[in-house]
Amino acid sequence: MYLQRIFPVCCFVAFITFASGIAGAQQREDSNPSREFGSPSGSITGRVVLPSGRAADGNVQVNLKSSLNLLSRLPVDKNGEFRFLNLAAGVYYLETIGDSKIFEPTTQRVELARGRQTTLTIYLKLKNETAEEKKSNKTISVAELNQKVPAPAKREYERAAKLIDKGDTERAIEHLKQALTLYPNYLAAHTELGMQHLKLKQVNEAIEQFEAALKTDARSFKPRLNLGIIAVEQKHYREAVYQLQQALAVDGTQPAAHLYTGIALLGLEELQAAFDELSKALILGGSEYGVAHYYIAFIHSKRGERNEAARELKTYLETHPTGELADHARTLLEGLK
Repeated sequence: MYLQRIFPVCCFVAFITFASGIAGAQQREDSNPSREFGSPSGSITGRVVLPSGRAADGNVQVNLKSSLNLLSRLPVDKNGEFRFLNLAAGVYYLETIGDSKIFEPTTQRVELARGRQTTLTIYLKLKNETAEEKKSNKTISVAELNQKVPAPAKREYERAAKLIDKGDTERAIEHLKQALTLYPNYLAAHTELGMQHLKLKQVNEAIEQFEAALKTDARSFKPRLNLGIIAVEQKHYREAVYQLQQALAVDGTQPAAHLYTGIALLGLEELQAAFDELSKALILGGSEYGVAHYYIAFIHSKRGERNEAARELKTYLETHPTGELADHARTLLEGLK
């Protein structure tokens, strides 16, 4: 069993000040693909990447649209990058089209403020991959697949899995411990035992199990992710970024890793990097990871972008009206009025 979220997402205990103005970006001398919006002054740049996290190269086109018209189209370069320059303020839609036999076309809405540059990372999505399939997808290491687990240890693990499904965490822990007694290097059992300790808020015991799993396989995704989440909860943000980047190096398609990396980077005041990671969590995870809007609102607020901050808080409340951070989001939204 793999839980992508172990803890409730932490709430930054910080007083937010909202600057009154927004610095304008330098206007560019370039052709204007969007005359219907008025005087040009901004830009939308970005990078298109494959589900693995590698840059798309060739056979990918990005279309820039208004709500009614196609304004411009560009192929990505060899690094998967594109640039739409000399744009007016307004709402744009970026349609990304790859190989139609492999990838679904994607559309992303961009609200461009006057004089601003918006930078995006757009993930191509494999065709026929439903939200349910994505949710159930697991990252299993080669070492885990290759382990020759003795039958008695495997039976104990399977008994634990049934108890976990029934919500009997304490009895499940006993069977996982028995599985590890029979086979001390049992990677899946170490990882699962760590996750069950987390359910009981036994953080030190959980860390011990995740570290034991990594001694068996340093490239195991799940223990890395969970150590990163624990570090975020403990506000050890640099350690969190290290662990989560290690996890993303193994599998860059998991939205939970991007979400918590974004939260950790926000804690380190690395605002643009945090924004990029939180955006990836939304692209890959959809509405299930709508809490990213809450943290993106913090980024906008730190930049003095009150309207954008309010929009993100409203989006979070629309998708998660009873979420763990909903009350705090409403308080922040009231302060923006």
